[in-house]
Amino acid sequence: MSYSTPPGGPGNAGPYGAPVQQKGWYAPPPPPPHNSGEGKGLKRVVIGLLVLAVVAVFGVGGLALYKAAGGGSLPGAQGGGDEEQQILSSDEISTLLNGRTNALKSGDEDEFLKPFVGAAKDKQREIFRNLRKIPFAESKYMVLKQTGDGSDEWGSDVRLTLDVAFVHQIKGIDVRPVSEWYRWTVEKESESAEPRISEVGGSPGAAALANAVFYPAPWDLYDDMYVKRQAHTITISAKKNAVDADRFAPIVEESAKKDLGLWGANTSSVPNTPEGFLVVLEPDRKTYTKLYNNDGHDLGWDAGESVPMPAFNVGNSSDDHRLEYGGARIKMDSSTSRFTSSAWQAGVGDISRHEIAHALIQPQDPGAYGNDEKTSIRAWVVEGFAEYVSHRFDRAQGDERVRGGLAGEEFSGQLPGQDFEAEYSSVSANYALSYLAMRFLAEKGGEEALFDFVADHYRTPTNLDQQLQKAVGMNESEFETEWAQYVRSNIR
Repeated sequence: MSYSTPPGGPGNAGPYGAPVQQKGWYAPPPPPPHNSGEGKGLKRVVIGLLVLAVVAVFGVGGLALYKAAGGGSLPGAQGGGDEEQQILSSDEISTLLNGRTNALKSGDEDEFLKPFVGAAKDKQREIFRNLRKIPFAESKYMVLKQTGDGSDEWGSDVRLTLDVAFVHQIKGIDVRPVSEWYRWTVEKESESAEPRISEVGGSPGAAALANAVFYPAPWDLYDDMYVKRQAHTITISAKKNAVDADRFAPIVEESAKKDLGLWGANTSSVPNTPEGFLVVLEPDRKTYTKLYNNDGHDLGWDAGESVPMPAFNVGNSSDDHRLEYGGARIKMDSSTSRFTSSAWQAGVGDISRHEIAHALIQPQDPGAYGNDEKTSIRAWVVEGFAEYVSHRFDRAQGDERVRGGLAGEEFSGQLPGQDFEAEYSSVSANYALSYLAMRFLAEKGGEEALFDFVADHYRTPTNLDQQLQKAVGMNESEFETEWAQYVRSNIR
């Protein structure tokens, strides 16, 4: 999932991180001696908070979505008191949204910027130009929540806020539309005046879903966004970092080709498979931390993350309200040793293959199983699969990772649990053991059986016993016993 430089010391080298509902955290192998102190600390996570909350909002659409998000009444739907006048109407709000949608699609910058004023207008000009560099299959603005009804007793000076979803689907990247949430402050001086948008920022979280905002995206952060489009990847950076992005992008692209080739060779009919991936390369730690992370909390050690993007307006059936994923966004801290050491080509390839593997399988996760140890997607499957895919192209690197991760570790014979810091003394040990679980499964049942197992487990994690029986002819207990023997034979 996250990818970081580990805390120093051979017995605690190479942690990859613990899972956040399959969010794709990942960490690198042991750093060279000159860099062994980089990245202090390990990550502790809480799984599944997003899933339970988002279902309530993403299970509905259109006006129903607006109401489910706590929007109250649409302006004009219930007038104010007898003496209040409706200054800002629902039609005008629709025009604000639809006008920005149409102008973005047509490339009409002046029209897009027309309602924005002050600093908001200057920033939206940058965002508009950045967005025009992305190949959207779909892009539109929709209201999630409105605070204020647009009426005023004196007939002037109304002010309200709109939590607005920027619903978008990037061609070849997203298998379903996803969204980023903004908050617009809308003002209107009088009934005859034009409404103006005076402030734009990230939504605090419509319906208290702060984790679902996915703001800021790179188009919000960069004054001038550099975009490198290749056959299977879109690599993004700030324009000032374009030279480095150009250097790393071919390796990111080659990693995507390898992952997609391996996936295609071992899966016959898995629907909703991404054709490409969006990767943001950012060397400034504060900026990297902000990406898709509204609260700005820095784990302090991660060097990469595959952020799952919930699909917008899915699960609209009355008997099947399920969260689904449209894809993922990958971000990497390009100031870490994976990008700066003399072995940077191997390092960039390793982290890219791992994070892309997470993004590749993310749409298979229905996100409907909560956080129970026996019903959620197992962490050892999530991280073991990404490790397997990465090391599939470099077995020696995988063996080195196992040696480093398990050095000095007291092996209990148990598969890693959901909390990668609880079962064994280092996160790196949990990653190494998860990798060995996938490698054992592939050697026992064949690589195609491994890929079928992982895809089936993502879709229905409650059926682990049946899935293992199909893949290797064992239930979970039998698999764990034989795997433990396999592990011991690999760490002697």
